[in-house]
Amino acid sequence: MSTVSELIDRAFDNLSKRPGFVERRDQQQLALLLSDIMSQGASGAFEAPTGLGKSLATLIPAIAHAINSGKRTVIATYTNVLAEQYWRNDLPLALGLFLEEGKTASSVGQGAFLLNIRAQMLMGRQRYVCLAAMDENAPTLIDEYRKVAKLGIESEFRQAIKRPQRELSLLWQKVAAPPVCPGRLCPAYDDCYYYQARHSAERAEIVITNHSVVIQDALMARISEDGEGMLGKFDFLVLDEAHDFAQAAGNGLEFELSPGKLGALEGICNRLEHALLPLAQRQGDGFTWAKYCADFKEAIDQCQKGLVAYSLSLGRPGILTAAPSNVLEHPQVQAHKTGDDMRGARDLADQVSGACRSFVHGLDNKMTEWRDKEPEVARQAAETTRNYGSFIREYGMGCHMLFEPEGVSVSYAGRSGTDAMLRQDVIGLAEPLKELIWSRTPYACLSATLALDGSFDFFRRTTGAEPAFEEILPTPFDYATHAALYLPPADAIPDPSTARRDGSEELYWRRVAIELSKIIRSVGGRTLALFHSRKEMEGVLSFMNLPPELPVYTQTKQAASSVGERFIENTRASLFALRSFWTGFDAPGETLSCVVLVRVPFEVPIDPPQIARLAYLQTQGLNAFGQHTLPLAKMMMRQGAGRLIRRGDDKGIIAVLDPRIQTKRYGEEILANLPEGMRTFRDIEDAVGWIGLEVPDPADQPTLKL
Repeated sequence: MSTVSELIDRAFDNLSKRPGFVERRDQQQLALLLSDIMSQGASGAFEAPTGLGKSLATLIPAIAHAINSGKRTVIATYTNVLAEQYWRNDLPLALGLFLEEGKTASSVGQGAFLLNIRAQMLMGRQRYVCLAAMDENAPTLIDEYRKVAKLGIESEFRQAIKRPQRELSLLWQKVAAPPVCPGRLCPAYDDCYYYQARHSAERAEIVITNHSVVIQDALMARISEDGEGMLGKFDFLVLDEAHDFAQAAGNGLEFELSPGKLGALEGICNRLEHALLPLAQRQGDGFTWAKYCADFKEAIDQCQKGLVAYSLSLGRPGILTAAPSNVLEHPQVQAHKTGDDMRGARDLADQVSGACRSFVHGLDNKMTEWRDKEPEVARQAAETTRNYGSFIREYGMGCHMLFEPEGVSVSYAGRSGTDAMLRQDVIGLAEPLKELIWSRTPYACLSATLALDGSFDFFRRTTGAEPAFEEILPTPFDYATHAALYLPPADAIPDPSTARRDGSEELYWRRVAIELSKIIRSVGGRTLALFHSRKEMEGVLSFMNLPPELPVYTQTKQAASSVGERFIENTRASLFALRSFWTGFDAPGETLSCVVLVRVPFEVPIDPPQIARLAYLQTQGLNAFGQHTLPLAKMMMRQGAGRLIRRGDDKGIIAVLDPRIQTKRYGEEILANLPEGMRTFRDIEDAVGWIGLEVPDPADQPTLKL
């Protein structure tokens, strides 16, 4: 049998023979680094810049180890878009590199076997179509969908079903898999896309998934008897886009008591009632079972009304409690406590917790009673009872724990629309992640922007990761000749923080609009302007002065992907966008020739988690701005600037409009984290001319209909 190193060398040799192959310096080095720590059972953190080809560099050693020793590797990304790219594009190519000459790789399907390697993609449950829900809500579309669906996930649904975007979104809400289901009692269980993917993922040597599933798997493993979650026991974990892993972990560990969550509880009770009704009727217990479920739904409905009443009496939303005690006692936390004495929130949480606890206790008694009369049928219903009962029990426990926070966390009252919600966020992730992730399996964390100031210290401190090996790989792009940095004169735009304080934001917006209009005209459209807030984006937009042949698209609250596609298709358009476009957006080629970072995206501590986090840092003797706020801003600026050069022949301008870059001490630190070698210009026309950016003459182009 070939050694792992021989397999990797052969794969890269085959890759070099592929038509259109472009040699990527350090791609093979990254693959060998990953292979080494896989062999050693060690862990590492690697900054792998855009363009290096880290997807193949990750997959090739994972496949080689699977062939050589049967090792199982889980590869997780932050976004589902990148996970699908791994699955649909990169994995078939990587597998094909291990085939003997003259053979071709078939497309990778669900649970496919190739080279005796099993591979599977697994998303979160609610990303899958539920066939039972589709049969109930859209029965005429099932055949149409199943003809094209290979994975059964949302992206396939949106491609296959031709409907207006709004109608499609409403339909998806009805047919998406619920958070909990009957399992084997569901009539569509044998064909269920989600359970087929889960069962296949438990056995596959290569699993492609996302960060959220990794967190769910770890939480499930923590409470399971065998210590395993939905992914089974695996040998190595790769976290791509690892700079976002802390956010995914925070989302996975949060808890919320809100109108939507209570409505979901009632829906779950409805499904449980219908699933067990045939069993109850055979016991002659159908009426009492239906009444039992109705009583629980009535109790939850009373909690809904209690939430409305609490909304009216709340006064000022804010912090309820926090842990540890020195965080709760911090002056800033005390200053942002709720306007009531917390009694109303506690009573409400206790009411929901009590209703859940009572219902599950009664459910267990019912199952014991039915098992005595009809053991085989009750046994078949056990999985359904376990699924639904566990969900309701855990939700009730979450309500109880709102006022007994553990670790470093904060519980607070906020608003969901006009209604109140109670929520708990974990703000100190290092210790939970050590238990859930880092101590379980050897791992590698990868990202194009994992280091700050040339160090992984911030990533280590915020996530608790302790990689034994670290390396920052050089970028394959020539920023010195393909990119330029534009900084307008320091007095061209007012300080945004001063403008907000003294009420002169309109002047600030106007000055930004003047600069942006000049930039867009100079580069002929083709500009991605990244904003820190919707208010700022809409304020600047109102003062823009551009001809109709240079349209500006804006990111709306819905359908962010569609506006991105429109921008990519129209090389004369510009796009004004928010948080989701700072990271992960890919628009290579001439469609994107300028990235404008309008303002340094400093986190403003106005939300309870932000306030409590800064208080916690201060209790640890750390400078909250220097140790948290500034590093986060540096990371975001690196991510935003990374939207510009996506392939070797791309070129363009990075413009930073925030005057604080030039007037504050931290400005040099932020600029030092942008790509090295760029020449700085104070005149946008000089920057355009220096990089040789060809700007189309608007007069030569037909006017677009907007």
